[in-house]
Amino acid sequence: MTVRLRQLFLALLLATGAAPAVVAQVGATTDIITGTVTGPDSLPLAGAVVQAISIETQVSRQRTTDAHGRFTIVFPDGGGQYQVIARSIGMAAVRVTVAREADEDRLVANIRLGLASVPLEPVTVTARRGQRGQDRPTPGSTERDLSPQLLARLPIDASDLNTLATLAPGVVGIAGTDSADAAFSVAGQRTTANDITLDGLSFGSGSVPQDAIRSTRVVTSTYDVARGQFSGGLVASTTRSGTNVPQGSYTYTLRDRDLAWGGPTSSPFGQGFTQNQLGGGMGGPIIPNKLFVFGALQGRWREQGLTSLATADPATLARLGVSPDSVARFIALTSQSGAPITVPDLPDDRATDNTVGLVRFDWNISDVQTLMVRLDGRRTSQVPTRLGTLALPPTGGTSSQTGGGVMASLTSYFGGNFINEIRGYASSNLRDAAAYVTLPAGLVQVGTALGDSAQSVATLSFGGNVGFPQHSDNRSIEITDEFSWLPGGAAHRLKLGAYLNGTEIDENQNINQLGTFTYPSLAALAADSPSTFTRTLAPLDRRGTAWNAALYLGDIWRTRGGLQLTYGARLEAARFNGAPAENATVDSLFGLRTDRIPTELHVSPRMGFTWMFGGDDGPPTYIVRGGAGDFRSLTPTGLYSAALAAPGLSSAETQLICIGGAVPTPDWSLYMQDPAAIPTQCTDSASAVTITPQPNVTVFDPAFTAPRAWRGSLGVQRRIHGTYTVSLDASYARGMSQYGFRDVNLVSTPAFTLADERNRPVYVPADSIVATTGALSSVDSRLHPAFGQVLVIGSDLQSDTKQLTLGFGGLTARGMTFQLSYTYTRAQDQSSFGSGAASQGFAAASTAGDPNVREWATSSFERRHSLLGTVTYPITGAIEITAIGRLTSGAPYTPMVGSDINGDGSRNDRAFVFNPAVTADTAVARAMRALLAGAPSAVQSCLTGQLGQIAARNSCTGPWQPSLDLQLNWRPDWFGLDRRLTLSLVTVNLLGGLDEWLHGAANLHGWGFSAAPDPVLLYVRGFDPATQTFRYAVNDRFGAIAGANGGITVPFQLGIQAHLTMGPDRTRDRLRSVFGGGRRGQGNADGAGTPDFTARFAQILPNPITVMVGMTDTLKLDSAQVTALKAIADSLDSQNAVVRDSLQADVQKAGTRPDPGILFARMRPRLQAGRENIRKALERARAVLTPDQWKQLPDALKSPGFGGRTTRRSP
Repeated sequence: MTVRLRQLFLALLLATGAAPAVVAQVGATTDIITGTVTGPDSLPLAGAVVQAISIETQVSRQRTTDAHGRFTIVFPDGGGQYQVIARSIGMAAVRVTVAREADEDRLVANIRLGLASVPLEPVTVTARRGQRGQDRPTPGSTERDLSPQLLARLPIDASDLNTLATLAPGVVGIAGTDSADAAFSVAGQRTTANDITLDGLSFGSGSVPQDAIRSTRVVTSTYDVARGQFSGGLVASTTRSGTNVPQGSYTYTLRDRDLAWGGPTSSPFGQGFTQNQLGGGMGGPIIPNKLFVFGALQGRWREQGLTSLATADPATLARLGVSPDSVARFIALTSQSGAPITVPDLPDDRATDNTVGLVRFDWNISDVQTLMVRLDGRRTSQVPTRLGTLALPPTGGTSSQTGGGVMASLTSYFGGNFINEIRGYASSNLRDAAAYVTLPAGLVQVGTALGDSAQSVATLSFGGNVGFPQHSDNRSIEITDEFSWLPGGAAHRLKLGAYLNGTEIDENQNINQLGTFTYPSLAALAADSPSTFTRTLAPLDRRGTAWNAALYLGDIWRTRGGLQLTYGARLEAARFNGAPAENATVDSLFGLRTDRIPTELHVSPRMGFTWMFGGDDGPPTYIVRGGAGDFRSLTPTGLYSAALAAPGLSSAETQLICIGGAVPTPDWSLYMQDPAAIPTQCTDSASAVTITPQPNVTVFDPAFTAPRAWRGSLGVQRRIHGTYTVSLDASYARGMSQYGFRDVNLVSTPAFTLADERNRPVYVPADSIVATTGALSSVDSRLHPAFGQVLVIGSDLQSDTKQLTLGFGGLTARGMTFQLSYTYTRAQDQSSFGSGAASQGFAAASTAGDPNVREWATSSFERRHSLLGTVTYPITGAIEITAIGRLTSGAPYTPMVGSDINGDGSRNDRAFVFNPAVTADTAVARAMRALLAGAPSAVQSCLTGQLGQIAARNSCTGPWQPSLDLQLNWRPDWFGLDRRLTLSLVTVNLLGGLDEWLHGAANLHGWGFSAAPDPVLLYVRGFDPATQTFRYAVNDRFGAIAGANGGITVPFQLGIQAHLTMGPDRTRDRLRSVFGGGRRGQGNADGAGTPDFTARFAQILPNPITVMVGMTDTLKLDSAQVTALKAIADSLDSQNAVVRDSLQADVQKAGTRPDPGILFARMRPRLQAGRENIRKALERARAVLTPDQWKQLPDALKSPGFGGRTTRRSP
């Protein structure tokens, strides 16, 4: 009876984003529609033909009911919303529109047919509205649905999946650099614990064409055993497919430096950037209803002023803590040394170009079998790259990345109850980075006096770069197969699945391959007297293949009463082919096998639930969700590469460390002519002893297992006043088997301790430390001097994260949609290291003494308080403003020493916080007093609470980070485009502009962009062998954010965007089908125009009492009952006539191209009033009828509304 009302509700709710959309699926893109067809006698009807038509694609599929009246339609890429038509000979056909409300596993449509001669009679359809994709919600899950329509309206890069992840509450974004992609952390887990999938399989990139994406879901917790390969978060996206109706979209965005204001400098450090991005996607039928194609291509060309010492102005240098005089002298000395200070044809801008594309084909082989094939490719280049802001241009280089793959998916339905979906993806990813010049790196520490004995210390760079060269050429194949069984009644869906992933790695990412000369001062550079020379030589080619496999068995059970359960387990295995050869010496000295990389077999059980209740016949008032389970990530391939690179052979990774008199005198001109002349050994000038490189060893602990986490969550969501929801979610994650490093070649007994630093242990003899510079060599801390570091990759680390998220969102009476959330997080771990070289992993945890001791501390991924808000506010039918706002407490950081002081070979020593009242070093005392007096309150609090102690890891917290960006959207009614063109004005770093305006360029508070405080508290300036103490310089800029991001500031900038959609607008078409004025002038979606608004209103809010009067004979009503019911019917007609007139006025005011959000906001209270009138009329009618008569009425007639009721009508 209320199909029109339901269609209206669905159309408007989907358009405004007030509720999630689409249906259940087997795999990433396969929907399941199942149910039972019964006849007038309510008995199962065999042989009935059931046809499902996708509202989005207009593709149809049909099945015939079995002997029990059951049907199941498997619909790959149907878009999640369907019209289902049931027909049987001698029966009147029934058409229903199906959708879902929450996270049911499949769509159940039970349809009752009546005789063709019987007048209009209501039937019941069980249909609820939910999400689409393997990225659909499953029982217990917590997810954020991001439709492309929503993303196009928000000020965010919709093509960057890592950035999109930060729109989910509690997700911590990790900003990208010119050498690392952006990343994110979920539940305090490392960035390597996440997975990004496209069409259900792991994707080797976080960038896709914006116009190719159909849906994106950010999953922060789930208990579906089919989802694996992550213990943190999952970003699951699906691509668009071709349809029977040609459709697509095109997007252009512009960011121009001429539209930037308010930067603290006019140099490249504050100019902003210029970026052009053009993309589009289009698809349609090759053979209607049979073969389809969709293709998309996107290019991005970005230019940003080249930031280096050569372009830094005095204001920028002041923020970086360096005087212009020091920089001028540094450049002059570098030129005199023979090292280059520039390179030929150096561009004025850093150019970053990115191209991504894909094409997919969908072939409906039959009604029960579908094949999808997708090809994708991408290329990224950056020139120059890795050029630091305190470095000369020759230290830069070039980088490129090329990748792509082929995916295929075959979905089959057979046997009446069985579904099988197999999919596979073969891909490759090639990365290369090359230096401008093949030279060692030169690092010079420069101190700048700040007055009152305070000074800042900065490191200036020339020559080459420790980050070059880099190379990786990885290839992978991933295959999944899922077999589902839907027993009779569809209460259960049992699924058995298999997963296989093989990744062949060929990587060379060792740092410092050409060596590094370190100078303690400009005077040392003038004297050409470096304090240290280090080099890592790594000629060994490293190749191997990591295999991961899984079997899973699970069930999703829909019980009565709105309760859904998912439970099951995964059996996961891992092994590696291609381990290095056995090193007998390493085995005999350390008991470690270089030729063995552990295999693994692990069981991961899970269980989750969702319970929906309340709401009578409408959407549920309450949703309670939760679950617990074990989640396992894949072992990062970088760990395998580290083991392959360092098996302890002289032909593999070796480490050369030279200090004091053993440091060779650099000949930069010779190195430019002949890189082979770069030193590979050192000779001590005093003892004439030759120092040769020591082989490094990296080996897996025999008990190593892949990272995993035990996770649990419990949440409740309540619907308020129809369109508002409030939610509270609590979660807990216990990270297990987290990887870390131990150096078993470090002597266990310190050579001496630092008495003035609470007896900090030092593992090299005091007489081996260079007194004038404080330089030391880890060679003297080796248990077996024939080897360098012997790092064991273990999995004995843990993490512990607790989160509480409060959310509030909905749709206001003025058409504004919003999502607000606050997340409290408490995260601790024993190391926050994600990826990089093994030596970096060893140093990541930092130490106050023995680096092999595991310590608990605040995680680097903790943001104690986090507020997130997204808002869309319609100003008129054509103009809206959207916003994304964040307020996050500061990131933790650790007070550090600027160099190695304990002799373990790593720059991982936490600083001792000297108490100026008692320290014997008067210079340090004065500098500490000045720092404590002038530092921000948070820095003062951190240091004063640790006076006289070695600082704890992550014991300081940076400033709060606010950000706000706006987007103004205008949909003009031009050229008959039916408002399909959206022109947008976008702000970039709006708060950054306000920060500069309010506080001045010299006193920025770090608003609007990520600001990492300076973590170095102490720099070593020498060593006193008599007292066995280091001499330090205090960095007065400790904790400062003025030099964050290398001094590069993001000014307030305006951007322009144009987005054009092609093809039908389903939302507006459904609106017009309800109220008239449909596409091509048709009155409804079927093309049969309704005569006037009164008739259409009668379909939207029908009068059920009139239908009861028409059933006088069936119900055996007496004359008194008929009279009473007619009076109730007349009263209801009179009441709803007022509602009808108000709705008609709203529709006429909205015009022929209404904005769904605004129109729904205006109509919602009127529709609710009309429905309330019907409810009260039904109560009065029930009092007139006898219990037996009331029982004979169809359920839909007794409670019409939004609960999934519809009428039987001829299609």
